Amino acid sequence: MATLIAVVLALGFQSADLQRLENMDPEIRYHAVCLAGQERNTAAVRKLIGRLRDTEPRVQAAAQEALVKITRIADLKDVESWEAWWAKEGRTRFPELAVTSDEILRQVDTRVDNRLSIDMAAVEAKVTGARNDVRVMAVSMAVAIFIFLIVMIFFVGHVSSKIKGWRELVSRAEIYVKHGQELTERTDKIAAELETRKAEVAAFLDKIRKEQEEVISRRGDELGSELAHELR
Repeated sequence: MATLIAVVLALGFQSADLQRLENMDPEIRYHAVCLAGQERNTAAVRKLIGRLRDTEPRVQAAAQEALVKITRIADLKDVESWEAWWAKEGRTRFPELAVTSDEILRQVDTRVDNRLSIDMAAVEAKVTGARNDVRVMAVSMAVAIFIFLIVMIFFVGHVSSKIKGWRELVSRAEIYVKHGQELTERTDKIAAELETRKAEVAAFLDKIRKEQEEVISRRGDELGSELAHELR
C-alpha cells in the first residue's frame, strides 16, 4: 500500500514540474526547463518544444539543450524542425503525461481491490488446508482404532484362556474410541475457531481498505488543489 501512495505522489510532483514550464515568471520557467533536462523527463518533450518560442533567450537555449539530452537528437536546431519531428515521430516516442487525479485514484483503487482479493484468497486457502489436515488426522485415527479392534477381537476369540486380557484390550479400545470422539469434538471446535478467525481477518482487511481509500481520497483532493493552485 505504501508503494501505491508513493506512485500517486510521484505522479503529482511530475505534473507540477510540467506546469512550471509554462509559469508566468521567466526565472521559474528557466529552472523548470533545466530540471526537465537534468532528469531527462520524457513527458516534458512537447512542452520543451514550445519553450523554443519563449520570449526569454536563455529559456530558449535551455530548452534546446534539454531536448538534446532527452531525445539524443543533436541535428535539430530550430523550433520548426523540432515541431516537424514531433508531428512525425516524437509524439509516439515521447507521449505527454496525461494522468488526472481521478485516473490515479481509479488505478490505486483497482490495485487495492486486487491486493485484498489476493489476501482473502490466501486466508481462505490456509483455513481450508488446516481444516482438511484436521479431518485427515481424525479419519486416520478412527481407521487405526477400527483395525486395532478387529485384530484384537480376532485373536481373543481364538484364545479363551485370555478373557481377562481381552477385557483389558476392550477397555483400551473404549478409551481409544473416547479419545477419537474427543478429537472429533476438538476438530469441530478448531474448525469453528478458524471460521471466526476468517471473519475477523475479512473485517480487518475491509477496515484497512476503507482507511486507505480515505487516505488516498484526501491525497487526491490535495493533489487537485495543488494542481489548481499551480495553474493559477
